[in-house]
Parts: sequence; structure tokens; C-alpha cells
Amino acid sequence: MLLQCNATLAWRCPLCGELELNQISIFDFSGKNRLEIKCGCGYTKLVFGKSSSKKYWLEYACVVCESTHRVSFTQGQFWVNRVKKIKCLDNGAELGYLGPYEDVKRLADQEEEYLRLMIDKLEFEDYFNNPEIMLSVLNELHDIAEANGLVCQCGSSDIDIDMLPREIRLTCNRCHGVTRISAETKEDLAFLRKIKQIKILEGVVSALEGINL
Repeated sequence: MLLQCNATLAWRCPLCGELELNQISIFDFSGKNRLEIKCGCGYTKLVFGKSSSKKYWLEYACVVCESTHRVSFTQGQFWVNRVKKIKCLDNGAELGYLGPYEDVKRLADQEEEYLRLMIDKLEFEDYFNNPEIMLSVLNELHDIAEANGLVCQCGSSDIDIDMLPREIRLTCNRCHGVTRISAETKEDLAFLRKIKQIKILEGVVSALEGINL
């Protein structure tokens, strides 16, 4: 059994939707037993851990069943030179991949292509009133989140993004505050581009305006 000292993780951020590749080294666990993997937007996607018995574990929030799962590996299983598919423990849906870079990147590229085809199949352009504006607004939101500008008044960073035909809704999973962002016109996009921070108001539903900035 061939072991390696490095592994690559492919995981889609549940907050911003970006699929990123993260490099993990055996030396990342030197002097510590916990390793948080963050998205470029700042959201903690999942956590690796190492127990005293030299076993490794992986804890992640499942976007399929909305539960938190934990899976364990022996040292040999964790660093073996082949891909491990990380799944929803309830229904077996594949959520991410861990293993050699080339193999993981190939699977990640396949997933991105599959997602693109699925969006086409679901008639993406027919669902949104203005799909180009919607995608541009999503990109702006990602940039704001990447600069740590997406926050909730209650202090939580656990925020869901829902896309509707005319708007995007940001929902805090702790206090259930909601901010609605219009994503239909050029004026909506121009307004968002002037914003550096979006603050969800604690426990209430509001539209994005001066009070949320």
C-alpha cells in the first residue's frame, strides 16, 4: 500500500457555491489535532481532526440532508494514494473527494461540467427574470463574502443563499434573519457594486438598503 504525505480536497462551499481544491499535508497536523478548511470567502467548509490513537476524522455539514456528519480513517486509509469519496451518510450522495491531486482535479472538473449541464437542462435562463444580472449579482456577493463583508448582526457566519427569479435571499441559520437582494436590473447590480459590507438584521426580514450596510 503506497502512502503519501500530501492530499488534495475538492469541496464545494455551502455558502458561496465555489468548488475549490485545498492541499493538505501531514505536517499540517504537527503540534495540533484539528485543521479547519476555509473557503476563499472565509466560510469554514469542514474540519479535519486527529485522535490520540492516530486516527483521522472529518466533520462536515451536509447540504443534502442538512445534518453534520463525521467519518473516520486509519492513518493508512487517510494517506493512501487513491481517491476517497466523501458522501452523505444518509443517502450516499457524493459531496467531495480527497486524495491525489490529479485524480481529485479530474473528478472536480467532471462535477463542474455535470453541474453546467444540469443548469442547462433545468432551463436556467427561463427561471430567472434576468439571468445575466443574477449571475453578476452572485459574483459580487462572492467578492463581498471573500472580503469578510457578509455578516449577521447576531455574530453568526452560517448563512444560506437562495436564488429566486427576481432576488437572492440571505438567511442566517442562527437567528433566522433574512436579507432580500434584488437581482433583476442593471440598477440592482450597480447598487450592489457600491457596497463593501452586507449585515443581516438579527431575527427580522429586510430588503437590502442603507440600514443593512
